Order: sequence, then C-alpha cells, then structure tokens
Amino acid sequence: MNSNGETKSIQNACFIGAGYVGALTAIVLAMNNPSIQFRVVDKDPRQIAAWNSDNLPIYEPGLEDVFFDDVGKSEQNGDSRRRKLENISFSTDINGYITTADMIFLCVDTPADMTSPESDEIKGLNLTNLEAAVKAIAKASTGHKIIVQKSTAPCGIVHRIWDILEKTSSPSASFDILSNPEFLAQGSAIHNLLHPNRVVLGHIMSNSTDSSSNSLSALKNLYTWIPTDRIITTDAWSSELGKIASNAFIAQRISSINSISAICESTNANISDISQIVATEPRIGPQSLRAGFGFGGSCLRKDVCCLIYLARELGLDEVADYWRAVIKLNDFQNRRIASRVLECLPAELGERKVAVLGFAFKKDTIDTRNSTAIEFIRDLVRRGVCVAVYDPRVPKGHIERALQFLGNEAANITIADSVDMACMGCNAIILHTNWDEFRDISWKDTASQMKDPRLLLDPCEALHHDVMRKYGFNVLEVGKRHV
Repeated sequence: MNSNGETKSIQNACFIGAGYVGALTAIVLAMNNPSIQFRVVDKDPRQIAAWNSDNLPIYEPGLEDVFFDDVGKSEQNGDSRRRKLENISFSTDINGYITTADMIFLCVDTPADMTSPESDEIKGLNLTNLEAAVKAIAKASTGHKIIVQKSTAPCGIVHRIWDILEKTSSPSASFDILSNPEFLAQGSAIHNLLHPNRVVLGHIMSNSTDSSSNSLSALKNLYTWIPTDRIITTDAWSSELGKIASNAFIAQRISSINSISAICESTNANISDISQIVATEPRIGPQSLRAGFGFGGSCLRKDVCCLIYLARELGLDEVADYWRAVIKLNDFQNRRIASRVLECLPAELGERKVAVLGFAFKKDTIDTRNSTAIEFIRDLVRRGVCVAVYDPRVPKGHIERALQFLGNEAANITIADSVDMACMGCNAIILHTNWDEFRDISWKDTASQMKDPRLLLDPCEALHHDVMRKYGFNVLEVGKRHV
C-alpha cells in the first residue's frame, strides 16, 4: 500500500455513519464549504430515509435553521420543505460514495463491551461497525484516499485502521489516516461545530511525510472559518487520548460536586453556595458544578470507561481505580437520590406513585442513552413504587425500548401523554429533564391533583422553589438538608 507525494484538492467528502456526529458534522462542513460535495452514508435505510424526509431523525437546537430554508412551512400547507444546502446528500450506497470520495470520515457507533451487565468496567469497545467500515473502504478504494477517524475509539485505533487497510486494500489504493475527534455536547452541537473551542487534528502513519502533510492541510482547509489559534495539530495518540481525557474531566467534575452534595445533606451546608464559592476560583471555573442525578448520555461514561480500560491494559491499576471512582460515585448519587425520595414516601401511604418528568439524559436532545432516569426509575419500581413517565420531546417508543430490560417490572411503569396525566394522583414529582415546557405548567392546579406528601424534586432548579412551596409542594433539594 503506497502513499502518493501529492494530495489533490478535496471535491468529494464521504461520511460513513448518519448518526449524531456524522450527519451534524457533515451539515456544518457543507455550510462552510459550498464547492465540496458531502455524502453521508449509512447501512440503515430508515436513518437515511429520515434524513431525506421533512422529519429529521435528530432533535438539536438550530439544526432545522441551518438545514431547511423554510422552517415550519410543511406544517402550514403540507408542502415538502426546501433545503438550504445543495452540496449534501444522504444515501445507503456506501461503496459507491467511497469510490468517488477524496476524503472519508469514519463516524460509526462503537458501543462499550461491559465485563458483565452490572459492571462499571469494560473489556473494550465493540469495533465491529468501525472495522466493517474500514474493510468497505479497502474494498472500494482505488487511488489515494484521506481517512479521517472521528468515531469514539480506544487510543491507538488509527494504527489498527492502518493494519486493516494494509492487509485488505488493493495495491492500486493508497491512504493517509488522520484523527479529528469530536467534542460535541448534545443540545448545543450546532453551536459547538460553528464556534468550537478547539479543533484537534492528529497526524499519523504514512510512508511519506509529504503526503501526510498535504492530507493534514486538506483537512485543515475544511475548517477555514475557525481561527487558526483554535486548531491544535498533534500526533494521533495525543489526539485520541486528549478527547477521552476531556470527557473524563467533565465527568470527574460532576462526580466531585455530587460527592459534596451528599455531605451537605448530612450537615447544614448549602450546595448552591458551595458551587458558587468553588466556581469563583479562577483555577476551577463554573462549568459542570451543578449537583444533580449525575452524568448520562453516550459519551462521558464510555470515555471514562475507556480510560479505565487503557490504564488496566498498561498495568496502571491505581490510575484505573481513580477513574473507576468517578463512575462509582455517579452510580451512587443516582441510588442515593432514589433512596431520599423513598424515605419521604413511607409504605404506610399504600400505593405510591411517582411522576418522572423528562426522560432524555439532558435538555435539548431526545437521546435517552444512559439517561440517569433509567436507573432512577428501576430503583423505584424494584421497591414497589408505580412510576408515570412523561417527556414532551422523546417519542414513547424510545422510552419503551430504554425500559424494556426491566421485563415484568415494567408493568408498574406508565408512559403518559401529558404532564397532567403523569401527575394525576401521584405522591411525588421528579423533574428529571429541565425542558422549557415544564416552566409553563399551572403548578398550583397540578398540586391540587396530587396526593400527600406532594413531594417535588427539581435538581436543576428549573422552578422557583419558594413559589412551589406556596402551591403546597414539599420541596426536596439535592445538596440541602430536608426539613
């Protein structure tokens, strides 16, 4: 497998994976590079059909504004919506678009393989999808291709990609492989892509230094709207580990503030005041210092687990144990909050019902992967509590699939069609996801439809707690002693 000394200008870019990272990155790059054709491919025809429809498969603030030229028109008269971008398309023709592409982005799912269902450690990431994509590239490629690895993967994955290509590609094909990790936060991904804090480019294996340099320049040229001081160029190992470390540090901060919240509840300390005290230290800053259920979603836990796995593989057990404590504290926080709620709902009440409002792992996304609501609900139903779930954005089917692992225990779970239906006759309301819609509820009327003790848990402080108390709610606060 040879590398050419020159890399032609990019005319066609192919993204393998039409999920969150692949599709959104391609859309923003297409916005800023109108002379380049961007093709997003995926083996799932339903995902591609959704991207080619008027109802996009991903909810993300700002997405429809950049994607459609007539936001809301289809809702008014039934016409198909005009698209702003003429240089992006979505297809299941993976081999066809690999063949014509100059640059190929790997954006496929890499789920964690847990050591056991109850474990907080992994035995690695499932790279089946990634390896299949690389083999498809090897099979369909002729000439020179630049491969850009964006999928979450273990450190050293670029070397593994290179090995697969060397063993399976045609002699007529040559490759340069780069790392360009994503740093997207769901709920603000479009803003993150348009105004990133940094873009990381990791250069790696090539038999030709000139070829690697040209390929790196070609990738960098796709980000022309980004100030050059925000583009970090490094080796692939540093690029890959830097991405994992970044998410691990965010998870660490969340677990750290949650650990303090437990101490606050056993003393007279106030977690809100402590967060402010800590946040005003310039060496720390204010981000990710709100106590609550803990972190959820597909990224933070998986990246911390990757770090644990890497440390174990390197024989650094003390390092692995340190990061494992971040996961254990996160799980402990969720169980601890469930126990506090149950302490306020004694069995003497008879049938106990809790309304969980919001199921997405955070606001402004419909992603339910690793949502802290899942384990919280499991803890409640396993202790005999009936749970009603309502989320204004997450489809019912998504919630049902996320909870199907409970089997027969799911019989005590109702997925409601409205806040009123979820809260009718309940003893407690858990505001899990702070959707804006929940601020507009007539909470005084809601309280009148509840049963004692009319408990309210609102870790995000989306509602005015003093006002809620006037409405008759018994407010339980994370990080504050309950009187």
